[in-house]
Amino acid sequence: MNPNKRRLAQLMARTGLSRLGHRVQTALLSPFVRVVNYHDVPPSQAEGFERHLRRYARDFTPVGYADLLRLAEGAWRPEKPGLILSFDDGFRSHAEVCAPLLERHGFPGWFFVPTGLVDTPPEAQPAAARAAKITPLDPDARDPRLFLTWDQVRALDAAHVVGCHTVTHRRLAADVPLDVLRHEIAGGKAALEARLGREVPVFCWVGGEAHSYSAQAAALIEAAGFRVSFMTNNAPVRPGTDLLHLQRTNIEARDPDWLVEFQLSGLLDLLYTPKRRRIDRLTARGAPGSAAP
Repeated sequence: MNPNKRRLAQLMARTGLSRLGHRVQTALLSPFVRVVNYHDVPPSQAEGFERHLRRYARDFTPVGYADLLRLAEGAWRPEKPGLILSFDDGFRSHAEVCAPLLERHGFPGWFFVPTGLVDTPPEAQPAAARAAKITPLDPDARDPRLFLTWDQVRALDAAHVVGCHTVTHRRLAADVPLDVLRHEIAGGKAALEARLGREVPVFCWVGGEAHSYSAQAAALIEAAGFRVSFMTNNAPVRPGTDLLHLQRTNIEARDPDWLVEFQLSGLLDLLYTPKRRRIDRLTARGAPGSAAP
């Protein structure tokens, strides 16, 4: 977050505006679901992450896959807004740190896994992470393994939600060749389904930058049979929201309380509106270039 946004976040927290934003959203938008995404949560940040969870348990209702479908149909009306907690990039910390804390506080996790990184031998994972532009936050030089094992992925799948995050953590930009897009999207889905022994209906795009999205990739995500797809452009999920255009807000376990409160205030929804509309138009069904190849 740039310095100007940080100063704004601190000001809104001190004046109570961030907290007020949450109350206004609850009054005007309910029922809705806020989707948050994390990345690596190493043991050194477990205390901060659990502090976040206590805040979430106070203000939100946990949301699983069936709850999301019911919300989209207008059939889910909890007393408090819903919250999806998602985790990108298949870090080992998701199984070893996050899952036990999520279960302690009653939240299902949504874990988005790049299948090729899980397949990478442990000794090669640091180099693979650098190539994929992934930064582990607390690497252990004595153990190079950064990513989940398949046994850990299956254990997460038994109690939480596991979705596809491409094969190699590739951004699905307009200049990516068609065969590469197919490999990253349909190939990632097939690899995950083979390992889990079930259909995987959930996909998550890599990256939040505008150039990370493309009409052709959106068409391939739908053609592959994904029912739910997450982006990262800050907006609540409400009844009738297109399930292939679900937006998330980034929070990290190291973030202080005032920053978390700001991220949940709804102000970013307004600030990201122009970008979100551009991406929605680009990736909409029937948009130019969106015919499934």
